[in-house]
Amino acid sequence: MRRSDRDEEAITPSPAPSFRSREAAVLALQRSAGNRAVQRLVAGSAAHAKPKMEGDEDKERLKDGACVVQRVLADPVPMLAVQRAAFNATLNKPAPTRSNSAASTTHADDPTFTGHAVEDKKRKRWTYVVDTVEATGTIQIVYFTNDRYPAPTPDDDSGALTNVTSGNVTAILKDFKDNREGIPDHWSAYRAEDLHEDYHWSNEWLKLARVGMTEADKKVAKLQVDTTATPAQADAEKILEPQAKTLFDAEMKAARMKWNAMGDSPGDPPYRAQAPAVDALATRVKAHKKAQKW
Repeated sequence: MRRSDRDEEAITPSPAPSFRSREAAVLALQRSAGNRAVQRLVAGSAAHAKPKMEGDEDKERLKDGACVVQRVLADPVPMLAVQRAAFNATLNKPAPTRSNSAASTTHADDPTFTGHAVEDKKRKRWTYVVDTVEATGTIQIVYFTNDRYPAPTPDDDSGALTNVTSGNVTAILKDFKDNREGIPDHWSAYRAEDLHEDYHWSNEWLKLARVGMTEADKKVAKLQVDTTATPAQADAEKILEPQAKTLFDAEMKAARMKWNAMGDSPGDPPYRAQAPAVDALATRVKAHKKAQKW
């Protein structure tokens, strides 16, 4: 965020400023700028500071003897924050295959987690924290046979337009226009497959899985077992981990049900995601048609 003149001001001190001179500089800055961050600095206590807006943090620092007030962005830290697990996504993409009947697929494995019990000595209890969440999946791309692509090689639509002729160029462009957000009648773009399946994985499944992880975090954080009856961490984990797994798996099952219910028909978001690839190839074909004077 661009800082305004009120967010950063400096007072030039003497070559070797004393504490008093710096204090005077700070007071002068306070009077001239009225910056709340400087008021807190002079007061020497954050207890009376006005609550910050979410995502905002005021920091004070001394640089070369001058007091500089700088506003920076920071993540809000709630008083009773739930530890957010690290979300790791791994996608496997085998080599593409070719078929005019089989379709590309996106498969998501059931996410897994790791965690550990944490001792709350003050309340004499163990709680459980989810440390990491692993989401793995596989996208299998299936291309049509190469006679269905204006640029048959390579498979990113950048190859020579060797399949385009004066006799079929009109049909190619019509197919692209009619089916840019759907299933091609005959002519297709290689990258359309990748964009379509990537949307299923990144924009649908991973988003839902992250939401599920957040909900699971909140519920798992409420689990507890008494330290008096269960003094060892390993014993506490034997009790809490199965409970955490039940809560976690339930959230991931709910995420999968939502994912399965999402539309995957012409005009739905995954098909709209493929349109840029179709449009880009259509532009190439139009330019080729014009260059060939067809």
